Amino acid sequence: MFDKAFEFISQGEYAAFSIAIVLGILFNLKNILSFADTYKKRRIELLKEAVSVDSINGNLKVHFEDEIENEYFRLVHKVKMEKVVRDACIDWYARLNRELSISHFIRARSHLEIKDGKLEVKISTFDRIGYWYNMIAGILLLLIGFPFLAMTNAIQSQSIVGIIVVIGVSLFLIVFGLFLLSQTFSVVSAKRVQEAIDG
Repeated sequence: MFDKAFEFISQGEYAAFSIAIVLGILFNLKNILSFADTYKKRRIELLKEAVSVDSINGNLKVHFEDEIENEYFRLVHKVKMEKVVRDACIDWYARLNRELSISHFIRARSHLEIKDGKLEVKISTFDRIGYWYNMIAGILLLLIGFPFLAMTNAIQSQSIVGIIVVIGVSLFLIVFGLFLLSQTFSVVSAKRVQEAIDG
């Protein structure tokens, strides 16, 4: 696939080159993700080996143990969180008797900070404006995209190109609308965490 892609670029066919690269990545995505996962697991094994070596400094061992926790957390939840914030979130998750899902703490991570040793939620004015923008724009794009998709049967010309263009535009609007709505989740989760901490 990649040989063909480089053949396209040498012939000056840049659109075909781009399509070949995207298809090559899509077809090999499983292998790429598997490689990344193997690399992370190998790093954990190296850190475990280092912790078991007696000649390593005690402070360095503690650092390696923290790194092992970080890697396991990242493997399980697919995100990286600062140790102090992560520990505070897990502490609150336990204090709340697991009534508030840990996923809310993880989604709200960009709004969480430690101040005077306590977990605090910070939702700035910019975050609130972004929340409402993403909510309104996302809903509008969905309200435009779905009817647009339903119009494919009503196209007068019934040409394949016309139908493909309408479907492409409507799917773009729907996907982008869903993306914008997904950007509101962190603020929603931050509000849930704030209510749980204050309550």
